[in-house]
Amino acid sequence: MVDDPLISADDLTGFRGAPFPQAVADAAAGAVRAECGWHIAPEVEQTLRLRGGSTHLLLPTLKLNGVASITDADGNALTGWEWFESGVVESNWGAFPRVVIVTFTHGYRACPAELLPAIAERASAQAAGRVKSQTAGTFSVSMDTTEDPFSAVAKYRIPGRL
Repeated sequence: MVDDPLISADDLTGFRGAPFPQAVADAAAGAVRAECGWHIAPEVEQTLRLRGGSTHLLLPTLKLNGVASITDADGNALTGWEWFESGVVESNWGAFPRVVIVTFTHGYRACPAELLPAIAERASAQAAGRVKSQTAGTFSVSMDTTEDPFSAVAKYRIPGRL
C-alpha cells in the first residue's frame, strides 16, 4: 500500500467532531483505504508483481492514469496491450505470462470530496470511542451508531477483491 497520506486533518475542518489530531485522521483515512482495497489518492506510480495467465490483468485501482511497462518475470518487455481507466489491462495477442511486473500510475490528484464525510465520521467515531472494533482483511468495522455515513465509500471499493 502507498504511504502518501489520503488527507490531512485540516481537510476535515467543518465536519462534526473536528478538529481531529492527525493520527486520528490518518487512522480514519486508512480504514477507508483498506475497505476500498487501494490507495485512492494522491496519484502515484507503483510497480507490482501480479498474477497473469489470462488475457486481462486487474490492477488494484479504479483510477488508472497510465501504464509505463509490463514485463514477464524475467524482465522481458511485453507489448500489444491496452489499458482502461477502470484498472483493466487487456492483451491484444493472447494470455499474459503467469507472472507479470506492471509499472503504472493511478489515483486521484486529491481525495474525492465525497469521501470526506465518511472519513470525518470515522474520525469522529474513533475520537469519541464509538468504534468498537475494526479489521483490515475482508474489512469490517463495528460502531456504536445507527447512521450509515459510508455509502459514498462503496463507489470507490474495488468489487469482488475484498
